[in-house]
Amino acid sequence: MNCPACNNEIKQANRCPICQFDIALYRKIKDISSRLYNKGLEQAHNRELTAAIDSLTKAIEFDKTNIDARNLLGLIYFEMGQVGQALTEWIISTHFKKEDNIANDYINQIQNNPRKLDLYNDSIRMYNQAIEYIRQRSEDLAIIQLKKAIQESPNFVEAYCLLALCYIAEKDKAKALSYIEKVLEIDISNPKALRYQKELKSSVRPQTNDRSKTVGKHETKRTHQTYFSPLGQIAGFIVGAICTAALLFILVIPDKTNALNRQIADLNAENQRLEEEITKITRESQETISSLEEQLATMQETNDELQKKQNAIEEAQKISQAETLYNSSNFAEAASLLMSIDLDVISEENKTVYDQLAGKVFKEAGRYHYNTGLNSYSKGDYDNAKLNFEKSYLYVKDQYYSDNVLYYLGRIYEAENNIEKAKECYQQAIDQYKGTDGANSSRRRLNNLQ
Repeated sequence: MNCPACNNEIKQANRCPICQFDIALYRKIKDISSRLYNKGLEQAHNRELTAAIDSLTKAIEFDKTNIDARNLLGLIYFEMGQVGQALTEWIISTHFKKEDNIANDYINQIQNNPRKLDLYNDSIRMYNQAIEYIRQRSEDLAIIQLKKAIQESPNFVEAYCLLALCYIAEKDKAKALSYIEKVLEIDISNPKALRYQKELKSSVRPQTNDRSKTVGKHETKRTHQTYFSPLGQIAGFIVGAICTAALLFILVIPDKTNALNRQIADLNAENQRLEEEITKITRESQETISSLEEQLATMQETNDELQKKQNAIEEAQKISQAETLYNSSNFAEAASLLMSIDLDVISEENKTVYDQLAGKVFKEAGRYHYNTGLNSYSKGDYDNAKLNFEKSYLYVKDQYYSDNVLYYLGRIYEAENNIEKAKECYQQAIDQYKGTDGANSSRRRLNNLQ
C-alpha cells in the first residue's frame, strides 16, 4: 500500500520511513470502518434501516473515504424518502472517487428524471407545510398534507410517523397504529415507530360481544314442590351453611394456605435470583459500555490527530505547488493558492518557507493584476478591471502603483454610480498615500463629489 500522507510505497512497516505516519493505526481505523460497513449492510438486508444508518454513519466517521459505506447510506436515505440526504452522500462519494463510482449512476438516475425529482420536492414541501399546520393546532389540515406527501413519496417514513401522531391527537388510535405498522414494514428498527406502537397497542383493544350477558334472562322459572315449611327451609339452609364452612375450615383452607405459602416462597426466591442476575448483567454491561466509550474516545482523538496531520501535509503541498507556479511565472495562480493556505495547521518550518515565498509571489502577482486592470480599464471593461485592481490591492499595498489602484477603483465605482464606495476609495488613497499622484487625483475627484 502507499502511505496516505506522503504517498510513499510501504510493504510491511508499521510506520512510514519517510514521514513517520502511523500505518498500523491507519490500518486499524480502516478495519473498524470496514466492519461497521458490513454490520450496516447486514442490518439493511434485514430492513433495520435506522440501525443501519447509525452503523454506516460511524463507519464514515472513522474513514471518510469509505465509498461503499457512503453509497449504501445514500441508498438507505433514498429508501426512506429522504432524497436530499441521499444526494448529499452520493455527491460526497463522487468527490473522493470520480471514476468507476456507482454513485454517479444514482445521481444521474435522479437528475435524468426531473418529474420524479419534482415529486420528491413536493412531498418535502407538503411535509413542512404539515408541520406548520400542527404548530397552528390544525391537525386536520396537516393530515391532508401528509397523505398527499405519502402519495408522492410512498416510503416517506417521517411523514408516516407524523401522520400517526396527528391521528393520536385526533384520538383515532386504530388508524394511527395502521400507519405505524406501515413504517415498521419499511424500517423494522425505527425507534420512533416502535415507541408509538408500544403505546398504541396498550390502549387499542378489540371490541367484545356482550350478547351472553343476558343469557337466561327470559328462561321460564321452574317451580318445585316442597314438603318443608318455610321455617324448616330456613333452618336447613343455616345448618347446611355451618357444616359447609366447618368442612372448608378443617379440610380445604389449610391445604390452600400451605400451597399459597409455598408459591409465595418460590416466587420470592425466583424474584431474588432474577434481581441478582439483572444486577450482574447491568454491571457487566456498564463495564463493557465504559470500556467501549473509552476506546471510542481514544479512536476519535487519534482520528482527529491524523486529520490534523493530513491537513498539515495538504497545506504544505500547496506551498510546494505555489513555488512551482511561481517558477513558471504563473504569478496569479501562485498567489491565489497561497491565499487559500490555512496557516494555523502548518508547522513553523513551513511557515518560514511560506513567508519567504509569499513576499516574492504577492509582489509579482500585485503588479500583474495592476497591469491587467489598467489594460481592461482602458478598454472600458470595468468589471474585469475592478476584479484585477482589488486582487492587486489584496496582495500588496506598498508598491509605487498602490495609490493608483485605489484611484482607479474610485473611478470605476463612480462610473457605476456607487458614489459612497467611490468616496471611500478616494479618501483611502488620500489618507494612506499622501503626496502621490494617485492621492492628489483622488482629492480632486472627491472635491467634485462633495
